[in-house]
Parts: sequence; C-alpha cells; structure tokens
Amino acid sequence: MAHVRFTTPIALTCFALAFVFGLTVSHPSAVLRADSQDVVRLVDGTAVNLATPSFLQVGKRYAFTWPGGGPPQTYAVKTIRPDGWILVEVADETTRPDLYIPGEFPVRWLHVGLAVSVQEMRPLP
Repeated sequence: MAHVRFTTPIALTCFALAFVFGLTVSHPSAVLRADSQDVVRLVDGTAVNLATPSFLQVGKRYAFTWPGGGPPQTYAVKTIRPDGWILVEVADETTRPDLYIPGEFPVRWLHVGLAVSVQEMRPLP
C-alpha cells in the first residue's frame, strides 16, 4: 500500500482553513465588542480662531493666493470683520466694468485666514 502525502497546495489550504474555522468556533469570546460603559466626551472651550490680519484696510486692493493654486485673485476690500471674514468686490480680472454701475460691483465674503499669501496692490487709476 502506498503512503499518501499532503503536499499539494489545495490540501494545505484546506487544512489551514479547517484549523482557522475550528479556532473561531471553539472560542466565541474571540469576537471583540465595545463595552457599553465607554463614553467619549469633548473638552469644553476648544475653538480655533483665525483673526483678520491687522494690515488689511477698507478701500484698498489686495491680491490673494489660495491653497488650491493658480494665479492670485485681486479684490477690493469693502468691509472687515475681526473674525477673519472680509467683504470684497468680485475679482477685477473677471469683472467687466462696462456691465456694472460704478460702485455697485458684485460682492462676496472671503475668509482671509485661509489665504496662502496676501499682497497689497496699487490703487486703480
């Protein structure tokens, strides 16, 4: 009678799967579960405040570079808040002045604390 050896990859794989399955069935406590007593709490009073830079002035133009890349965008500042938000006229590069009444250009709020750089520009002639 010939001696049978289990050296084929299929036989070894079946043996390994049977061993792992046997361990899982024989030890049901191996399943990890969260304890119902665990509670996560947040600390009171933690806040991030990105203040408005002190050099910004109402009425002046600034070129803002944003983290996404691309060329700087130039805005004229209309209103400044202390929490980083500024009200600006829409970028001069994309606005056609002949389509708007002077002084009534579109506006938007920007958070200057998110800018990569801010550069003061010359006044418009």
